[in-house]
Amino acid sequence: MRNTIRLLAASLIVAAGGAAAQDIPGVTLTQIPGSYISPVAVRAPHDGSGRLFVVKQGGEIRVIKSGAMLPTPFLTVSVNFSGESGLLGLAFHPNFGKPALAHNDEFYVFYTRPNGDPRLGATPDQVVARYTVPTPDADVANPAGTIVLRVPDLAGNHNGGDIHFGPDGYLYISSGDSGAQGNPYQFAECLWKKPASSGSACGATGGTQYYLLGKILRIDVDTRGGAVGAEMCGSSGISPAEYSIPAGNPHAATSSTCDEIWAHGFRNPWRMSFDRATGDLVIGDVGQGTYEEISVEPAGVGGGDHGWSRCEGRHYYDASGSGTTCPSTTGTIAPVIEYAHGEGCAVSGGYVYRGPATAFHGTYFYGDSCSSRLWYATASGPTWDTGGIQMTSPASGNIYGFGEDEAGNLYIARSNSTIWRIDIELGDTIFADDFE
Repeated sequence: MRNTIRLLAASLIVAAGGAAAQDIPGVTLTQIPGSYISPVAVRAPHDGSGRLFVVKQGGEIRVIKSGAMLPTPFLTVSVNFSGESGLLGLAFHPNFGKPALAHNDEFYVFYTRPNGDPRLGATPDQVVARYTVPTPDADVANPAGTIVLRVPDLAGNHNGGDIHFGPDGYLYISSGDSGAQGNPYQFAECLWKKPASSGSACGATGGTQYYLLGKILRIDVDTRGGAVGAEMCGSSGISPAEYSIPAGNPHAATSSTCDEIWAHGFRNPWRMSFDRATGDLVIGDVGQGTYEEISVEPAGVGGGDHGWSRCEGRHYYDASGSGTTCPSTTGTIAPVIEYAHGEGCAVSGGYVYRGPATAFHGTYFYGDSCSSRLWYATASGPTWDTGGIQMTSPASGNIYGFGEDEAGNLYIARSNSTIWRIDIELGDTIFADDFE
């Protein structure tokens, strides 16, 4: 007799990527029309328009409306487009498209500028900028933006670059650890202002500052126009301030720290997302030479140390030891998912599904940008990958990023200039022996 179970229940024990690729009953991938060169994300405002916005690393945002890509870009930004640099993130203000509410015409982007801004010292940097639309339903944005936050750029890789508004209304920003292999500067672990000199202590001063690298940042972009505080590290050269520090940020009450920091200890948190049901922040952190990981910052907590470079995933890197006990030994946060480089080499964090097919709620979809493998796992408990399974995928192209529309349907952005929707049949029942 078949025993009906919830999708990916804990009794379904398969290591992430360890099983042969297989179909999920009731799940298919459907290609969205259009060609999107180097897409890294798909985003949708909660404005009832049904539009999708594709972030192209080369500096364009394109609109998909009524199932077709519009001929004119929504926005074009001049970027340093090479390797992992370029236009990397897009976040619509929670009030976008809602005429009765403040900030209803605003959206934010993250990109790497080719030569920096002469007004800000002309050094290469990574920036968050605010843009607006002329009307809430406009398919082309106003071309001029305002720099909100800047992070000096040490290299063309490990930029992070994903941005999202959290359920608390604050803007969250991911940044990589600088691109230097092996973390010689320890930027990911340092909460203090720190110069780019190998082995220097976190309290050192002088030199170019790279204090916001290897972090998740949280800022209040609605409260702006005030004086730049000494510990607003992302406001260097920007005055008046284009954001403020939320009072609940974990380091706001301490001295000589960068108060934007929400969590630290990341190598390259390339793609992240919020679970719209729980508010948890789920982060795909690209590993060094052996392991990839998915980590979680619980809703509203903050201050987490995710271990790089003492640990790589659950394993020891700088810290002494062997096996998978590094997080418990170092007192850092263990990932909920880990996989070895035999399965891929660069994780692309995805989304927890909360769309129309309620039987699949709590299922986390994610992938790898080297191997193109697509996985799903149960988004619960301390280790999600006890139920992870590699999906059979009809699509080629490396997985660069994911997206979620207003209804909760999920999308995949691939290196071969395509966008795919994950389609799930409503009311489909999942059985344990479907996977045998």
